[in-house]
Amino acid sequence: MTPQEMTELRTNRFKTAVALGKPDRVPISLNGPCFIKFGDPSAKMADYIRRPKWADEMVLKAYSLPVLEEIDAPPAAGMNIEAFGAMWFSRMKLPGRELPEDAIWQIDEQGPMTEEDYDTLIDKGWNYVSRELQQRIGFSPDFFAPKPEDIEYMAEFQKKVDQMGRAKLGGGLFAGAAPTFETLSAARSISRFYKDLHRIPDKVSAALEVMEKEILEGVRKAVRESKPLWAGIGGTRAGSDFISRKTFEKFYWPFVKHCADVAIEEGSNIFFHMDSNWEGFLPYFTEVPKGRGIFDPDSLTDIFKIKEVLGGHMCITGDVSPALLTLGTSDEVYRYSKRLVDEIGPAGFIMSSGCSVPPNAKLENVKAMILACLE
Repeated sequence: MTPQEMTELRTNRFKTAVALGKPDRVPISLNGPCFIKFGDPSAKMADYIRRPKWADEMVLKAYSLPVLEEIDAPPAAGMNIEAFGAMWFSRMKLPGRELPEDAIWQIDEQGPMTEEDYDTLIDKGWNYVSRELQQRIGFSPDFFAPKPEDIEYMAEFQKKVDQMGRAKLGGGLFAGAAPTFETLSAARSISRFYKDLHRIPDKVSAALEVMEKEILEGVRKAVRESKPLWAGIGGTRAGSDFISRKTFEKFYWPFVKHCADVAIEEGSNIFFHMDSNWEGFLPYFTEVPKGRGIFDPDSLTDIFKIKEVLGGHMCITGDVSPALLTLGTSDEVYRYSKRLVDEIGPAGFIMSSGCSVPPNAKLENVKAMILACLE
């Protein structure tokens, strides 16, 4: 089978699962900082920082290993970790710099937005304020401009991925990755923002409305141009362990629903990457049209509760936890993964880990998760 034919086969597996059908087998989507170590066991997390191209080569090598070659989703090039922090208006603590060589990077939340900035946001817009906030914590506008050599490198990396015959999914797009609620909470810091919700709720609502208009315009443009299988939206700070139902309904869910509506109107599906516990809010996700959404938990939301509420309405991914992948045995991982295939799937299900596969995951455990989908 040619790489192109394999890509088509694997992409169709995901399309069938998203549409709540039963593919030829459960599609497998795995990513995370473990793969550099599968490519070279001597690798450290600091290698993502000090020699990123080598790190990417080790990831590609890992995806070609026996059993791991069955992963349907494509490998990703190492992200710009500093830029990831900037997205959250934060600095990053990096392995080999502020942290030990093999530690995972950490967000050092800054919260540069002041209460007075709400008025500026409402008056001048979110794009204006966000640039100002990033400069306050040391990120110049030039920092985000793609360099020609980086564009060339990513094109070459993509050619290598294409030769591996992996599925075409999001095209690198993770549109609206952080909803207005979560973006604003990062800009203010989570503790100050939660206080704002109670002290100045009208001002917060006005700011969120301005942000929503600008962000949704960007989402529509990105989805229209890229035509991905799915556009992603992430959730972390608005789960049912964090906020009340009243707060969720007023400040969070409307934007998320509008973002889903825009992506679907433009012909895509919506991929909900939902870290933390969302059990108390699962019924709201049934408002997304049937067969057009994917709920991607991080193992903190009970996946069997997700199946109870969203099964037959939305594709579900998951859900093998980082703890099980690192501390469990391969037999334990296999049994749990097989249970997921049988009880959450096989229709409308994508095998994945809870969020990403951690750097200290055991290779034999990752293989066990994959084998549960093949047998």
